[in-house]
Amino acid sequence: MMKVRLRTALALIVGMVWASGAPAQTISVGHLGIVADAPFYIGIEKGYFAKAGLTIALERFASAAQATLPLSTDKVQVAGGGLSAGLFNAYARGLPIRIAMARTRDTDGFSSDTLSLRQDLAGSVTTLADLKGRKIAVNAPAGALEYMVGKMLEATGLEFKDADVIYMSWPDMGAAFSNKGIDLGAVVEPFTTQYAERKLAVPFRNAAQVLKNPPLEVSVILYSKTWIDRSPNEVRGFSKAYLEGVRDYYDAMRGGPKRAEVVDILAKYTALKDKPLYERITWSYMDPNAEISIASLKDQQDWYAKRGAVEHKVDVEAMLDLRFRDEALKALGRVTEK
Repeated sequence: MMKVRLRTALALIVGMVWASGAPAQTISVGHLGIVADAPFYIGIEKGYFAKAGLTIALERFASAAQATLPLSTDKVQVAGGGLSAGLFNAYARGLPIRIAMARTRDTDGFSSDTLSLRQDLAGSVTTLADLKGRKIAVNAPAGALEYMVGKMLEATGLEFKDADVIYMSWPDMGAAFSNKGIDLGAVVEPFTTQYAERKLAVPFRNAAQVLKNPPLEVSVILYSKTWIDRSPNEVRGFSKAYLEGVRDYYDAMRGGPKRAEVVDILAKYTALKDKPLYERITWSYMDPNAEISIASLKDQQDWYAKRGAVEHKVDVEAMLDLRFRDEALKALGRVTEK
């Protein structure tokens, strides 16, 4: 009888704890305040992370590269990272970082990475071969847009050295177009649209027009391996909640019923506050199943290695840990694209 009463009391205590809710676990997420971080913001606003028992602490970084060290020391557990020579080099140095799922990619209709041409040159620069000798601005060396420019040059038989590539920020490219300091600039939205509307530059080629097989995988979601090993249940909950956010973005990206809601969230969290502008820009593509183009990762590493930016090539597939993405897909089901 005493054992029955003890079991009953324990059950009541467990039930009270469950009803009151276990304390939420805090996950530190590195973000840039850009549209590519949309699933983080959507997951917070729509309660997907809270439903998984997680509280998200957003840590703002000026660039994804700045998040690498905090991620490797587990001060940040998650970050969106652009593919670059630096990411391959970080893995080669043994930093405990893993690629967990896709983030953004350039595909037909959803290619926001563009080589824009100074407007007064629109009649004289018409083919990729015309890029020879032109001054082209890129935001940073050994990153996705430098790779994009390099592949565009190679598509017509040119080499990277055949163009005069310089480096400057996207906002600075506007003034450079205006004073004819550059001929072309590798830009992202909303700068592509803004520079076109200001009649400074016109879109010349976007990434999807040239990089098709493989497409340009621009950025990925990175997890701290220390966190993966320490707290797999948190990783599991985070991954499912993040993928729910991806699905909402995917619906909005395609003009679905969630678009207005997602635009409201993006205007709240990102620097792009002008809601009507979301209807004029080209949205980046997010795969609804968070699939990664491994072929693109391999091609990018090869390209950086040929340029000397990657000293020791790594096994790209060893950089991936897709277990939790796959579990999330089993829970949510796969989306079949039309």
